[in-house]
Amino acid sequence: MRKLLSLCILAGTLTLAAVVAGAAQPPNIVVILADDQGWGDLSVSGNTDLRTPHIDSLATDGVMFDRFYVGTVCAPTRAAFLTGRYHARTGVTGVSSGKERLNTDEYTLGEVFKAAGYATGAFGKWHSGTQYPNHPNGRGFDEFYGFTSGHWGHYFSPMLDHNG
Repeated sequence: MRKLLSLCILAGTLTLAAVVAGAAQPPNIVVILADDQGWGDLSVSGNTDLRTPHIDSLATDGVMFDRFYVGTVCAPTRAAFLTGRYHARTGVTGVSSGKERLNTDEYTLGEVFKAAGYATGAFGKWHSGTQYPNHPNGRGFDEFYGFTSGHWGHYFSPMLDHNG
């Protein structure tokens, strides 16, 4: 059953890539994956204490996912998002000691969109490997600016990386 689900997700992603590749003017696609943010932290989700008008506009005029799951920590969530697979099947089972790196045979959204003719970029926290082939530039992203490391201590003075 899980193999079938993975195949369906892959088929859907590849179908999207084929449709987009055939379009006269493919749409711009921007995905915001926020770390340590709860569903109710945005005003578009009903939060009355915080105003987030620009993110609300993106959600209103674009697509907003309202049924999803996340891992208990950041790297597994990112792995599931990047591949469309359950995080443990991608090799990502933690946030340190190499447990945050995707298996090298995993196909990422960056690679799918790049194959469809898109220019791709990732910005912000990567935390899925710091050196090629785990660096964002080795995982289908043409442009990267952010930090590749992950957790405590690195939030306050991260070493910024621009294209490896």
